[in-house]
Amino acid sequence: MDEDSPYGERLDRLEDLAWSDADTAHREALRLLQQIDRHAYPASAGRALLVQAAVESQRGLTEPSARLMRRVMQWADQSADRYLQARSHRELSSLFRRVGDFALALEHAVKGVELLDVGARPLIRCDHLLALADALGEIGSYAESRRRYIEANELAEQDGDLHVRMRVLNNWAYTEYEDRNVTQALPIVERLLTVSERHGRQLDVHDLDTTARVYMLAGRLEDAHRILSPVRGQIGRRPRLFDERASALLTLAEIERLQGLTVDAQTTLDQCRLLCDELELSSLQVRVRREQAELFAASCRFEQAFAEHKRFHDAAMEVYSLEREARARTLQTLFETSEARRDSARYRELSVHDSLTGLPNRRFIDDHLARLCLRVAESGDPLTVALVDLDHFKRVNDTFSHAVGDRVLCQVADVLTREVSAVPGGIAARLGGEEFVLILPGTGGRDTHRVLERVRAAVAAHDWRGLTQKLPVTISIGAAVAPDEGLERSSLLAAADQRLYVAKRSGRNRIVTTDRMPTGHPADDVRHVRHALG
Repeated sequence: MDEDSPYGERLDRLEDLAWSDADTAHREALRLLQQIDRHAYPASAGRALLVQAAVESQRGLTEPSARLMRRVMQWADQSADRYLQARSHRELSSLFRRVGDFALALEHAVKGVELLDVGARPLIRCDHLLALADALGEIGSYAESRRRYIEANELAEQDGDLHVRMRVLNNWAYTEYEDRNVTQALPIVERLLTVSERHGRQLDVHDLDTTARVYMLAGRLEDAHRILSPVRGQIGRRPRLFDERASALLTLAEIERLQGLTVDAQTTLDQCRLLCDELELSSLQVRVRREQAELFAASCRFEQAFAEHKRFHDAAMEVYSLEREARARTLQTLFETSEARRDSARYRELSVHDSLTGLPNRRFIDDHLARLCLRVAESGDPLTVALVDLDHFKRVNDTFSHAVGDRVLCQVADVLTREVSAVPGGIAARLGGEEFVLILPGTGGRDTHRVLERVRAAVAAHDWRGLTQKLPVTISIGAAVAPDEGLERSSLLAAADQRLYVAKRSGRNRIVTTDRMPTGHPADDVRHVRHALG
């Protein structure tokens, strides 16, 4: 940095202000850029340019903000200015998250943390850790993400800035919600509410939305409705808040539908639709169509639900195409086209595969399964989604070591991959820890149990003596089948998860594919499932 710059304190305040009042930070950055002698103090000018670029990126001006960031990064690289290099990577991480390239978002977030000196101000270190935590959450690396949120939260409390503390808690809670981890998410939103009440600071719309979603995940629909219902009458004070309000209205409509308040849900959804149309929020408009289909179905208007679901599918494909074009334009702005293609493909490949087993990870499954569900909606062909969990895996780690546990996970991954490869398009993936997921296109009914029983038996029969001696390694499986049990990724995974829980509670080393309680022995489960299937 410019060691003798007279602008240092003003730039510190400017970077801090971007947390709480982005519009004012943007105006002050432009004003400061008119005053700075860029030849004498290029690093100071670079810091102000990054604040300008960060706010413009938030406003959706991705291409001009990308050009500014690239300009600053080029100067920082040539001058070996580590602080500006770190800040450039941090802002590029947020930009790539906004355009949906989570692999490059993670790459830049990692570099942003690595390049930042340990002596940087606590708030800046918190900002960089938060960007890394958010990026890790986007690719489904939830355990690593949680560790960074904990570090960022400690720094936020140390700094004492209320806006920073609440933003960290909000992002952390939402990532835990994305992981469907209610035991982690619930205490975080309760802490967010406590901080808000203690300091007399009203929650922003995105805080209310996150809190309501966590309550909804916890089954506390009345609390979720109470928290979010005031959003109906709120008008955002800043332009960027309108899209947050639209998202919150969509959440409220979902809550009201789940409560059986279909008339209220329709009114709320209509308000959300009008706001989306006014602001041209294409991604949210797609989600509105999906919720409308769910609402029609909840009101027993099944023909309208089917028609709306088809419109949702068409709109989703159109938005997906537009988002790909936006990412390509942003990449072209930042890099030479051929280099961007190579780097993007390489890091995207890393971001969708588990580093231990080499299997596809949660991020890949979320995207892939969503596309398969759309295909099932069109064709009606069955699709089995099965969750697999190793039985008593803690015993392996505790008895032998985590290194042995990792080798067991890798061998289980090999067995699962080998067995599902017999199904065209079959995929085994690792969700995290000792939990895996199997995707079996074109499989349903009796075929579901036949394939899963072969998987279960193959793991149990594998020669584990070289790793676990006499300690057996077995798996439990819970499965759901589309379209009979839904066409949404989340509903299929939730049904499979519930049945996995039943399989674990009823003795382990077994398969559950219906909501009826199995008997106490795997062989009995086979008869139970066959009877349930007719």
